[in-house]
Amino acid sequence: MTQSTADLVRAAARGDRVAFEMLVRQNAAMVTGVAYSRCGDFGLSEDIAQEAFIEAWMSLATIHEPEKFPGWICTIARRRAIDAVRSAKSTRSDCTLGEMALEIPDHKQLTPEASMSMQQERELVWAMLARLPEAYREPLVLFYRCEESTREVAIALGESEATIRQRLKRGRDMLRTEMAESIRNTLAATVPKAAFAGMVMASLPSATYAAGAATTTATVVKSSSAAGAAATSAIGGAFFGSLIGLAGGVFGTWMSWKNCEYESQQKFILRQALRYVVGLSVFGILLAILVTVRQQERITDDTLYSRLLVTLFVVSQVLNCAWIWQCIRGYKQIGDKAKLRGEPIRHVAQQQIDAFRQQTQMTNSDDRVTYEAFRWSAGGWFGSCIGSSAWMLPISAIAFWNGSLSLAIICSSTFLITVSFALVAWRFRERLDAYEAIQLLIGLVFVLTIIVLAGLQFLGNTDTQKLAQWTPWGWCILFMFPILALHMWWKRRSFKRKMRSSK
Repeated sequence: MTQSTADLVRAAARGDRVAFEMLVRQNAAMVTGVAYSRCGDFGLSEDIAQEAFIEAWMSLATIHEPEKFPGWICTIARRRAIDAVRSAKSTRSDCTLGEMALEIPDHKQLTPEASMSMQQERELVWAMLARLPEAYREPLVLFYRCEESTREVAIALGESEATIRQRLKRGRDMLRTEMAESIRNTLAATVPKAAFAGMVMASLPSATYAAGAATTTATVVKSSSAAGAAATSAIGGAFFGSLIGLAGGVFGTWMSWKNCEYESQQKFILRQALRYVVGLSVFGILLAILVTVRQQERITDDTLYSRLLVTLFVVSQVLNCAWIWQCIRGYKQIGDKAKLRGEPIRHVAQQQIDAFRQQTQMTNSDDRVTYEAFRWSAGGWFGSCIGSSAWMLPISAIAFWNGSLSLAIICSSTFLITVSFALVAWRFRERLDAYEAIQLLIGLVFVLTIIVLAGLQFLGNTDTQKLAQWTPWGWCILFMFPILALHMWWKRRSFKRKMRSSK
């Protein structure tokens, strides 16, 4: 298409009216679509497009890259449409945009009822499109005008196909699903007919053609492509996140089983692991059924589907927390019973207890010997503080680069708060228990993460959210903090129990 377009532009620049007519036919749908996206009026958009083509015919000599003619003519149409909208607003304040000239083609062949119905449908289409930001409305209009070709839309707007696909997706998401088909049919039905090109050609000045006919424009074809980042869907993110969590759970379960003090505790862990696998399988089956029903369009209501999906995840998390708590209590109770009836400690566990005693033994200032599971370490402490908050800096840079200054300030401030806390805690480490400091760090980062995520969702603009790959599912990361705090608490509790049992 690039070479063909360039040849037609060169020929038209030499005065070939047939070549220019072919350019008009190829780009009429796109140019009128750009105009319609600005003015919301089909009739006016054709007038604007006609003026844009006439201006293009008069200015062909100014094109240094003929293969970029589609984008160039669309820019002309966009400027013309902006001028037309401003003129309409100043001269016709008694009517709204989209109501100025909704002429119905061949209206004499339609009944009054059909004509009125078509006009109402067009008004409804524009009423919905007008609510979309221009960045999403224009690609949506051009997509249906250009036979649903993202490549042609990308050429016209000077964007990558990946960017266009993403904007189309967000634009559709902003529209109600039940109205999408109506918009598609209306836009496709209003593509300029073959007579439009004839009207343009008839309007061209007869004795004038583009200046510079004796020279051939030299061009260098430059192709650029942006790396398309595949947006992760909510279901995909949940699936892969679950796989990671499952792998971690399997490893943690194996380590717990390996380090049990008593054989009865090992059997208990195996039973609980089997229950968890059954529960996870049920969850996976229900999720698969829900997604399948949605794909088969048996559930068409977006709100209902979202509620069912959220309910499934919430219920699964509640049951998961209940299972964890039951495991903690059951593990302790079995350990206490095994100790009362004199069940021998496993040899591997006894060796680990002795090693723990040697590694965690501390001599206080009063020569009193104690054992602590968590001890102050510069590398571990500052690594935990900075590592848990360093992700805020890239988001701050992205927000600053894309103009979300408030979000950039919030992210930078939250990172500085974490670093300041790390320095203060380290300064007073002689008075502060290491375990208590870790729990305070978890709580602080939890609150700061909420602030950053809220800022990203409500203060970040579209470009910031796109580069940060933000979706509302990002809030699920907050589940990590109570789980981590509970893990630390359990680790310290288990350590103290081991120390007591080894005495």
